[in-house]
Amino acid sequence: MTGLRTVSPLEISDSVLIAQPPLEDAAVAWVAGAWPKGSRVRYQHQVYQAGADINDATAPPDNPTIWIKVGPTNTWALFNGRTSQSSKFNATASYRFRFGRMVDAVAAIGLVDVQSVRVRVVDPTFGTVYDQNLTVGLAPVAADWWEWHFGQWTPTGALGLFTGLPAYPQADVLVDFTGTTQMEVGNLILGNASEWGIGVDLGASVGIQDFSKKSSNEYGDRLLVEGAYIGWADMSVPISRAEVTPISRYMAQNRAKPILFIGSEDIEALNIFGIAKDWSVTIEYTQYSLFAIQLEEV
Repeated sequence: MTGLRTVSPLEISDSVLIAQPPLEDAAVAWVAGAWPKGSRVRYQHQVYQAGADINDATAPPDNPTIWIKVGPTNTWALFNGRTSQSSKFNATASYRFRFGRMVDAVAAIGLVDVQSVRVRVVDPTFGTVYDQNLTVGLAPVAADWWEWHFGQWTPTGALGLFTGLPAYPQADVLVDFTGTTQMEVGNLILGNASEWGIGVDLGASVGIQDFSKKSSNEYGDRLLVEGAYIGWADMSVPISRAEVTPISRYMAQNRAKPILFIGSEDIEALNIFGIAKDWSVTIEYTQYSLFAIQLEEV
């Protein structure tokens, strides 16, 4: 059994991202000049739409009354720290990072029609020092010939999670996705993992907060309009006496930052990329305490 694991994402910038899929977005790059109403442009990895005809040299972020921010570009959407937006690719996508510091964890979540994720660590002196591939898509329910060809394929439930990457601060980290022509990646997180306690206690709960509209008219007919939703999880983790101060400091330092919380290797709903709505540490015994946390997706 593993404890509660956390991964805090490192910031992604142009100096860190060495290579990405060739087409960043369908929107064209912004340049000073004339743009008709409705035009979509990209600027500093964000997409903007013109709310009116425009002809000037003011960059979109400095002219918010005209240029309306739509969101991140396609190849940068998986870095935006939100589960509501994802990057969409045609069968393959590759990224290469150079942080200049140690990175020991990579996590790809919110995967749709992705079949495998590959992570490599390539050092300029020692070459490839880490190369792992995970199958995260559909797989037969049993490992035999009949099931492979005729049986029902179901999601593997495997996380696109890689931990224990070797410590080579000058190395590049490469992440490759393979899937269908409709594959999507919700978030790609690179950082350093921490582990707390001895495992999530039984009694943890999961669910969603639904923003759909549900009402009834004067005849009693149900009117349903599907909306977005966010996942949540409540869990308790026994921690040692020595972990009380470190985990309290960690949670305080990351109080307004999305973190990947990994509560289980086989119960996907206990793994939340989000924020702590509330948390507390109860000093129950001399050597052990109880860390309780309420999580919400971002």
